[in-house]
Amino acid sequence: MLRKAVGRGGSIRSIKTLHTPVFKTNDLATKQALLDDIKLLDKIVNSTSHNKSLLSTGKYRTKPQIITSQDTVKLQNVVREFLDRIQMEQSMADPKQVDLKQKLSKIGLQLFVDCHDRNIIPMSTTLSHILMQQYNQSPTRETLNGIQQSLSKVRKFLEENKVIIKSKDDIDALVNEVYSSRLELDIIKRVLEAVDYKLHSPDTVRVVKSSRTTDDLEISKGWRFPAGIMDTNEAYLRSLRLPEKKLVSIEKEMLVLVYDGTLKDADKILPTLNYAAKIQKSLLLVVTGDCIGDALTCITINNNKNMRQANDSRAIIMKYNTKANGDLALQENYDFINFLRLPKGFASVYSPEFSPCVPSKFCEDQFYGKLASLKATTGEAFLYNSTDWSDNDSHNQFLQMTVTVKVGGHSELEIDQRRTSLDNLINNVLCHGLSSGFIPSYGIALAKAVLPVSTLIKPNTPLETKLGIEAVTMALTAPMATALENMYSYNKFQVAGLVADAIQGPDFTKASLEPNSKEQDLLERGILEPWNKIDQCLANVATFIRLLSSCNTVVAQVNEKPKRANT
Repeated sequence: MLRKAVGRGGSIRSIKTLHTPVFKTNDLATKQALLDDIKLLDKIVNSTSHNKSLLSTGKYRTKPQIITSQDTVKLQNVVREFLDRIQMEQSMADPKQVDLKQKLSKIGLQLFVDCHDRNIIPMSTTLSHILMQQYNQSPTRETLNGIQQSLSKVRKFLEENKVIIKSKDDIDALVNEVYSSRLELDIIKRVLEAVDYKLHSPDTVRVVKSSRTTDDLEISKGWRFPAGIMDTNEAYLRSLRLPEKKLVSIEKEMLVLVYDGTLKDADKILPTLNYAAKIQKSLLLVVTGDCIGDALTCITINNNKNMRQANDSRAIIMKYNTKANGDLALQENYDFINFLRLPKGFASVYSPEFSPCVPSKFCEDQFYGKLASLKATTGEAFLYNSTDWSDNDSHNQFLQMTVTVKVGGHSELEIDQRRTSLDNLINNVLCHGLSSGFIPSYGIALAKAVLPVSTLIKPNTPLETKLGIEAVTMALTAPMATALENMYSYNKFQVAGLVADAIQGPDFTKASLEPNSKEQDLLERGILEPWNKIDQCLANVATFIRLLSSCNTVVAQVNEKPKRANT
């Protein structure tokens, strides 16, 4: 937690954590200790980059898993478990035997993770610890300004030179270069054709495991409801078997009732429940307030009774949140009301204060909408209805197409690796790249930025500022060097030569990847990555350096273990 304290000497910025020794950051040993765990994390994430794999035994696993650079989710889980392990070790250790250096390294790592919002890639750890080490050798305001100006220059250079790919032929060519397997190519092209080569959101395509040996594609068009099933009552969740299944999937036509306010009384919902059970249809109940008291108990009992009687009728409760629905109140959300097929539009929203009668079988044509199917968890829900899909629908962030890729295989390991690879390419590379643009990967884009950054050094540039600029030019070559070592196992002399050639190369999208060879077109070979990912990484690195360099006091509090209560 960052805080400012105003004293006689002016405003003082410091870091305080829950874990009370006080350190001054003007001590070089303190500064270096803050970076120790970041260096260790850098080794971990670089061990899974560019054809490298990491063996990791998870918290609840007895056998290690193979984690590659393409499995971003598992890599983030490794980072989270790494942080949890450090915190657990320090909290369980004897306060009198705590290594204060370890506490400092934990503080630095926690600040780093917070600055990067847990979206950590190899480039972020490498640049952060290299630049902070260089800054610590000359910790002045001028050096910091030189680093910040240089990082801004790199971001501007990459934005000006990013490659925009729009045509279907160019996208197909890119996919063909990335994947040589005909099986993967076929499924990816089917996905791209289904979405008309427009990946607007990572939520558009979901890649899941299949129980078959073959791949399957499921396309559905529906409403993505930002709030899932109401999860404030465990008995109600059990009536839907949510703790067991984790997903409620209803493939039959459902009734829809929209309730304006907080539902408390059972008599307001009981006629609807009886009607739904009689026609054996499930009910989607959308409330603008809450569902509590006798009404919730009645719904829970009804779900359990129908389950015992093998009746498919279930009542699904969802809360309508104005903020989550684009700051639109229910009375303003015309698209949502229209999607639910309410017979009289807004007039079909039931309000106990203004509606003339309670919803029931006798007034079904006044209150009940229709829904073709539903898939929901406690986090989010997808509602499906047969509807005319027009160009205007694509501008609604909630009304969207969902493509589910079910990845098959002959073994659990094969399915897991193929699912990870496809998910990374579709939702990480293609989705972000097609929307924001591409730049060369393998750290080549950063190496190309060395010469533009060097132009910031003028004859009258202060020495400390020059040191900051030179620190950035040195750090920009590190990601490419690591990538070449991991990909091709080149020695340091070969890597240095290739990096130098890339820096001097005039074309942003061309570089040599083999010693003593001609430059290759990286665009044609598909050696690309999304521009916005790297831009966000550079912005986070600049934020981390600015925050850590502005702190002159670190408070590492040591808490006593909780004492056992007297019995």
